[in-house]
Amino acid sequence: MINKIKVLSIIIFLALVSDAYCQFKLETYAIVGVNVIDVKNRRIIENQTLVIENDIISGIFDSNDYNKPDSIQVMNFRGHFVVPGLIDAHVHLATNPSKEDNFEVTKKRLEYLLKNGITTVRDMAGDARYLNYLSRQASLDNIVSPDIYFSALLAGESFFKDPRTKLAAQGFESGKAPWMRGINTNSNLSQIIAEAKGTGATGLKIYADLDKTLVKRIVQEAHSQELKVWAHSTVFPARPSEVNQSGVDVMSHATYIAWEGEKEIPADASNRFRKLEQFDIDNPKFQSLMEDMKNSQTILDATISVYKRRFPDSTLYKYGVALTKLAYQNKVKIGVGTDKLLTDLTVAAPIFQEMNALQEDVLMEPIDIIRGATIINAEMLGKESEIGSIEIGKKANLIILKSSPLEDIDDIKSIEVVIKNGKLFNTN
Repeated sequence: MINKIKVLSIIIFLALVSDAYCQFKLETYAIVGVNVIDVKNRRIIENQTLVIENDIISGIFDSNDYNKPDSIQVMNFRGHFVVPGLIDAHVHLATNPSKEDNFEVTKKRLEYLLKNGITTVRDMAGDARYLNYLSRQASLDNIVSPDIYFSALLAGESFFKDPRTKLAAQGFESGKAPWMRGINTNSNLSQIIAEAKGTGATGLKIYADLDKTLVKRIVQEAHSQELKVWAHSTVFPARPSEVNQSGVDVMSHATYIAWEGEKEIPADASNRFRKLEQFDIDNPKFQSLMEDMKNSQTILDATISVYKRRFPDSTLYKYGVALTKLAYQNKVKIGVGTDKLLTDLTVAAPIFQEMNALQEDVLMEPIDIIRGATIINAEMLGKESEIGSIEIGKKANLIILKSSPLEDIDDIKSIEVVIKNGKLFNTN
């Protein structure tokens, strides 16, 4: 059996091949002696051997019972821990592809994400022309990148005063791009949603300035066309309970749920950071909403750490923490997303900040945080049968860790090797 020295030689080889972040491919190989974190059943399965064939997990065995065929390369990671590749459920890669999000900059950002164990991302509104190209390049491993799934945005026509919408749809009149569309009660939703799907989007993002009737119509039509629906938790003026009752798959930003406790909701999202008249976590409206979200299996994309960074002295972060904690207590599914613009690529990825906030402030158990960043985020995408857990037949998107993250989530950063689509990536 080839020992850890052989593994080290592979990693050294990766470093010598290129001074950039690089990859190494074996057709079939076995990872021996790892402790598998089983996110579906919230447990560790010790001393396992994973057999990877091309890009798929083709076998899982107890290492004591594994008989290695002569044709299979073996890598001994005895005592290490393996988790599914992480999924960041809320990124923005393509707001302005002509300038700050140009291809060379974006490639560096994508390499950085993969180096930090993120093998899949969900982009929450940008230029779909660019995102479609990036998604194809990533899926073929033509660039070093997580796999990319993206959204097309729908909002009320008044929302398109926002300058970001113009940057992400250059060449189109504001609100008229198929991936960034303004709508009203007379809009042909069937045609608009079909055009949105034609951009390659996996889901629709419902952003703002829509009432509950339009939100419900969008959800029904999108689901009929087999698109996921991802909405802000308050769509202004549609309140969180109305958004949930519309049948959306995911609600983003726990902080916005605080509007459920208000008598009146602003008519448009330009007032979304307006000071609330009052916030009381014991308001029965919040408890009722959480019960409804649990029953409807709506996923909460909490994104609490972005508010901690952007508004450190405000109450917004406290609202988000309190409401995420209430969701957790009520067994609402909680995903892990960052909503963080990537500027500093020398520090740990924002997903680790979100995971730390969920442990330290929301008091989530590490296994549930890992579930949020893997199998629950895969469910957001409708890809839970392909990624998000370590099972035979699923894609070989894995992270090999030096330490177990089930006591301290910070140990999720103890990355030895990242595997995406069966390929081993040097993280040094």
